[in-house]
Amino acid sequence: MRSMASQNTKWAHRYQEDVERSYTLPNTYYTNPEVLAEEREAIFFKNWICVGHQEKVAKPGDYFTTLILDQNILIAKGKDDVIRAFYNVCPHRGHELASGEGNKAIFSCPYHAWTFQLDGKFNNGRAVRQMKDFNEQEACLRPVKLEVFFNFLFINLDPQAVPLRQMMPGLEEEIRGRVPELDRLTLAHRTSYTIKANWKNVVDNYLECHHCVIAHPQLVELVDMSNYRVETFDYHIKQTGTGKQRLGCELAVGEGKDAVETYASYWLWPTLALDIMPGEPGLIMMYMIPDGPEQTIEHLEFYYLQKEPTEEGWANIEYQDKILTPEDIELVESVQRGLHSRGYVDGRYVVDQLRSSISEHGVHHFHGLVLKALGAL
Repeated sequence: MRSMASQNTKWAHRYQEDVERSYTLPNTYYTNPEVLAEEREAIFFKNWICVGHQEKVAKPGDYFTTLILDQNILIAKGKDDVIRAFYNVCPHRGHELASGEGNKAIFSCPYHAWTFQLDGKFNNGRAVRQMKDFNEQEACLRPVKLEVFFNFLFINLDPQAVPLRQMMPGLEEEIRGRVPELDRLTLAHRTSYTIKANWKNVVDNYLECHHCVIAHPQLVELVDMSNYRVETFDYHIKQTGTGKQRLGCELAVGEGKDAVETYASYWLWPTLALDIMPGEPGLIMMYMIPDGPEQTIEHLEFYYLQKEPTEEGWANIEYQDKILTPEDIELVESVQRGLHSRGYVDGRYVVDQLRSSISEHGVHHFHGLVLKALGAL
């Protein structure tokens, strides 16, 4: 195995940039707490993480808090209609400033009542004018980079981060082309799962459909696997196929160009995925959040044209919640247990020239991004 000691990392691997000769990430990358500790700094604190739809802060004063691993973040819309993000901590003594969500005209620290404007500027604090050389600029909330991307909020803890649109050029326009009603979509349903598997294991499973014919019989009734394709880009991966059915009703495929509907999914580095299913306009957002080296919290959000899903919308939610997601969870949890076996270290990627549904080059691309982030390539 190739040693990684000279590349500021402890774990060996046999990954190669040539997918046809490469081996996967070895089991250690999925089980060792020290790997997650390095990923925390190199991946999760240096890349764009989606924290929800911009409708969560629709009005001036609207705010909510969220976690990026152990970093508490406050997102608020100012009186100037600008959405901003800050570390959710009072600069006086470190008390958490806000919790949950709501609407405020000003933020007041629960500890000593220092107050802050919606734009993060220091407002007031008891006896601060008596402090020698008090600098109000030092008492402002520390900002976090935030971008709105196809109506969703993304934050990045790296002040030098490359803009999201520069990392994924043309992606927003492509999504808008597939869902022209994007600006009218609203959150209709949300569900969460605790998965006993490393976050990369969950992403691996999402990025290939080699297992679909075997493990997802209803999915292959909805999507034509014969023209399923996987395309990789610098920081995202696209999977597409022609829809054969909607849930609960047949499509008239072959009875005119407009009758054919397309399934499309997009994975955005490092932990976000979205699905566009055949049928009514909508988005399914999947957030994969590490919760320790061998556990992942997964949130599914369903966006439709109205808060109350239609019959077709509920059929999709039920399918995702009761069938497809449990099927995937069973797979990745079995893999996670198997990664502890003395009979397994790593494996090869199955690829074909068409980059079809059986090809695992998307997983290979993801593993390369992980290794590059960790300084291992």
